[in-house]
Amino acid sequence: MKQYLIKKGAHYCSVGLFERIGAIGWKIKKYSIRFVLHNACWWAPKRNDDDLDLNKLSGVSYGLNDHSNSVRLVWRPDFDNSGKIMIYGYTYDKLSTGQHTSLYITTVQTGQTCDGLIEVIGNQYSITVNGVNVKMDNTHPDPSMCFRLYPYFGGNNVAPQDMLIDIDYL
Repeated sequence: MKQYLIKKGAHYCSVGLFERIGAIGWKIKKYSIRFVLHNACWWAPKRNDDDLDLNKLSGVSYGLNDHSNSVRLVWRPDFDNSGKIMIYGYTYDKLSTGQHTSLYITTVQTGQTCDGLIEVIGNQYSITVNGVNVKMDNTHPDPSMCFRLYPYFGGNNVAPQDMLIDIDYL
């Protein structure tokens, strides 16, 4: 697995140019990853209401704007349960509105190896984590060109500490 670091006070993980070029795809309808959210991905108490924002794990953007046509797995700490991370499906599916939709999938333990799958099936995204599946709307055609999306912290807040995330793109 490749380890991604989001430094304390940052939003983005460091991803090299060649990795980004390798993240360009064509007509991808099935996206599978294995991932681990390490212990530092959990913290408590929440700092403010923006700590309820969803942090991006990985996913696919169809076309050039990930805020108009994309699907991904996202996460946030379960602030009431030490070491537990809540996983959601997350889509931007309304062209040029910048509005997203999220749907809770499951809760995992920090340090746990997890399997994630995103499939485009007609007018729906089928999103599965560790065998738990949800369906989300895909209301407009996905362009052929697509891009892999990498870990990103936030919303509005920046990472409260260094975050380590391992991802294996299958």
